[in-house]
Formats: sequence, structure tokens, C-alpha cells
Amino acid sequence: MKTLKDTLVLYSHYQKLLLRNPAWMLAALFQPVCYLYLFAPLLKNATGVGAVSSINQFTPGLLVMVSLFGVMFVGYTVIDYLRNGVIERLRVTTASRFALLMGMVLRDVVTLIAQTLIVIMLALPLGLEITPAGAVLSILLMVLIGLTVSPASYALALTVKSEDALGPILNFFSQPLLLLSGVLLPLTLAPDWLLRLSSLNPFRYVVDASRELYSGNLRSPAVLKGFVILIVLSAASFLWSLRCMKKAAA
Repeated sequence: MKTLKDTLVLYSHYQKLLLRNPAWMLAALFQPVCYLYLFAPLLKNATGVGAVSSINQFTPGLLVMVSLFGVMFVGYTVIDYLRNGVIERLRVTTASRFALLMGMVLRDVVTLIAQTLIVIMLALPLGLEITPAGAVLSILLMVLIGLTVSPASYALALTVKSEDALGPILNFFSQPLLLLSGVLLPLTLAPDWLLRLSSLNPFRYVVDASRELYSGNLRSPAVLKGFVILIVLSAASFLWSLRCMKKAAA
């Protein structure tokens, strides 16, 4: 109970800091809105499918892209905390290292849920169709992405301890992950060599799961595979980040 209370207290603190400057959240939505309204309409003629089918193919991938980019760069916050002695001051409190990390991750996940809901609402006028159960599972899938990528970003930041090193590393991995996951177009359109290469990318299966949810195939094996992969990755990511947090606060 104490760990839970500490987590909620720290989450409230981090969330208040975020809400003092909410402009960045709106700026983060600018890119997906451009993709949604300026790129998605082209898919109707480019793929030869109806407007509803094309938007239902595109929006799930877009949500994965928003989720990845929404939490991938949160590690910059920890580097700033390290430089200004915030981590040093927090370690002398009675809060556990788990609570210190989970408070930040919880803030990132709540922000990600808000962004996901906004994108879904913006896609509805374009013809997006999804069942209530599918929408709930889709949001849960995005939450798992946040629980995977956010701790990993913090762990990497605590390891390199420099914005100059963190930025290039994140960019080096983010572009291949996105392009090989099929966030913009289904990988069924790709040549065989690209399909084989994309099979090594765990987020490809997450995108496949998201598209199945928006197609109404809630019991598809692809959905189960996507959830299982993210659960395993989130557990590994959190353990890595917690270990780095303990070292930084030792």
C-alpha cells in the first residue's frame, strides 16, 4: 500500500509539471493529424479499396506510431533530473525506486491514452469504424506500448546520461522500427525480402494486432500474439529500467 501511495503521489507531481506546459501535447498531435487528413485520403485511390476500409487500415498503424513517438523521447526528462539533482534528492526520501520509476511511467501512459482517444475521435469523421470492445482493446494495446517504450527510454537515458548521445541512439532505432512495422501501409504490399526482414521487428505484430481489432476480428491469433509480445517486452523493459534507476539512485 505504501508503494502504491508513493507512486500516486509522484505521478501527481509529474502530471502537474506536465500540465503547466500543455502546449507540447498539442504539438505532438500535429504530425498524426497531418497524416490522418492529408495522407490517409490518398489511400482510397492508391490501394483501390473503399474509404472506410482504407481508414480502418491506416488508423491502427497511425496509433502505434503516435504511441511510439509519444513515449520514445521521455528519457530526456530523466537526464534533466540527473543534471539538476532531482534524482539525488528523491533517493533520500522513503519512496521506493519502483515508485520513482512507476510515477513517471504512469504519467506517460495517461498522456498516451489521451492522445489515442483524440486520434480516434478525429478519425471518426473520415469513416473509421470500430466496435466498443475493439476500441477498449486497442487502447489497452497502446497502454502496453507505453509500458514497453517509456521504461526503455528512461533506462537508456540513465545509461548514457547525455542528450547528445540519447537523441542519435533513439533516432537510429526508431526509423527502422516504424518502417518495418507497416504503420503507414500494410506489409502485404511489400516484396518478400522486406517481409522477411520485418518479421524480426516485434512491433510489426503489434500493428497487425491493432489492424485486426479495427477490422472486428477480436479473436484473431494476431491479436493474442501482439498482446503476448508486448507483455513480455514491457516486463523486460521495466526490469531494465528499474535496475538502472537503482544504480542512479544508489
